[in-house]
Amino acid sequence: MPYWARLGGLILGLAVLLAPVAARAAEPPVLNLPQLISLALQFSPDVKASKSEVKLAEEQQKEAHAYRFPQLDTTLISGVVPNAKRPVFDQGNQQITYPYPSNRLHGVNIFGRLDLYFTQPLYTFGKIAFREDAAKKNVKVKEAGVDAKKGEVILQVSQAYYGLILAEQGKDVVREARSYLRDTKDRITRLLQMKSPNARESDLYRLSMYEGAVEKFAAEAEEGAKVAYQALKALIGYGDGQDFKVPPELPTPTQAPATLDYHIRTALELRPEFTQLKEGLVARQLLVDAARADQYPSLFFAIMGALAGAPGRETTRDPYIYDYFNQLYGLPVIGVKWHFDFGILKAKIGQAQAELEQLKYTERTALMGIPVEVAQQYGKVQENYKASQGLEKAYVNARRWLVTSFSNVDMGLGKMEDIFQAFERYGNFRGDYLMALYQYNLAMTRLDKATGAYRRTLPAEKTNLSQAK
Repeated sequence: MPYWARLGGLILGLAVLLAPVAARAAEPPVLNLPQLISLALQFSPDVKASKSEVKLAEEQQKEAHAYRFPQLDTTLISGVVPNAKRPVFDQGNQQITYPYPSNRLHGVNIFGRLDLYFTQPLYTFGKIAFREDAAKKNVKVKEAGVDAKKGEVILQVSQAYYGLILAEQGKDVVREARSYLRDTKDRITRLLQMKSPNARESDLYRLSMYEGAVEKFAAEAEEGAKVAYQALKALIGYGDGQDFKVPPELPTPTQAPATLDYHIRTALELRPEFTQLKEGLVARQLLVDAARADQYPSLFFAIMGALAGAPGRETTRDPYIYDYFNQLYGLPVIGVKWHFDFGILKAKIGQAQAELEQLKYTERTALMGIPVEVAQQYGKVQENYKASQGLEKAYVNARRWLVTSFSNVDMGLGKMEDIFQAFERYGNFRGDYLMALYQYNLAMTRLDKATGAYRRTLPAEKTNLSQAK
């Protein structure tokens, strides 16, 4: 055999062996709910916007802290100024004369002046400390706001995820129903040809009615799967060329939910809105204290200095004469700054107090409303948990009834009416069971959001390597 033929055979054999591997590699990956949630949280513009609010709060905290440090104010000016010479003593007339009197212009020249004012706060009665502590609490408020936004994204992803699996399982149900209907049609046709009393011509019409209903359900499942899939792709930021699959079946309940009291305690501990209220109340109280501190003086240390020069003006060293255009000095001082007004500070204190009271009432409203929300979602979980347990038993036995009805008809012991009744019950119970599973899983997600329990399983933030370096 020629060498090229043997080489060609080897390549062909390798291609045949590697074809299944290549086909598997081309299949889109299967992503579960935690993976989709992680992708969505990394992509979500809403989460990124809430993180920007945290960054803003952190910078505000840095600003509040920076008021503890010295501040330097400088002013540099330049312009033109009339020339001037020092006064002289006329021995003959025994009087002082001014070569360049101020009521006449004897030429102009430039001047420059630099003023410096360096201040260091010493004691402010809490004006700085209260506002800095309030800014720290505001950072925690914004961080809890990020978690709240993540909870909304998790709920959106879960709705689309469970909806997609439900639609895909619905398509499987359609394929199963079509198989049963084909088998039933074959039996009806065979029995009619045999002129069996167990089948009638009207059975074909009834079968066509079921076929129409199945096609309607098939269209709904197909469109529902498309919408849910596109929603998931949008939430995780996937483009047209990026595809994935989801697990084939909805998760089944593993155990009964915990008690309602447990979930309410979890909400009071973990719900981000409660974290925001708790930290926000402390921040508001600190702002009230800061507004009250504005009524008291501030003690500071300062260094005042100036450097000025005008080439066209002669200066004098007389310590009692102040020459604005020719000057050099620096002076350390200790001072007290105290602001007085007729109602402005009092109004600001009242505003801060009103905002604090408003937040306290908001907390009371939350303490009343959130447990009710938790109880509602807990009730939905319980309802669909029990429904799924009962409906699973119902649809399994309905399927057994259907299989038995087929066997009885084949043996001449049953009627087509038995098959129709079993098929209808099986279809209804199977659909209700899948819907109960969907509602259960969605209710669990909503319960986790209502209690804040999802915060325990949030994926860790990925560190930006360039920032870490």
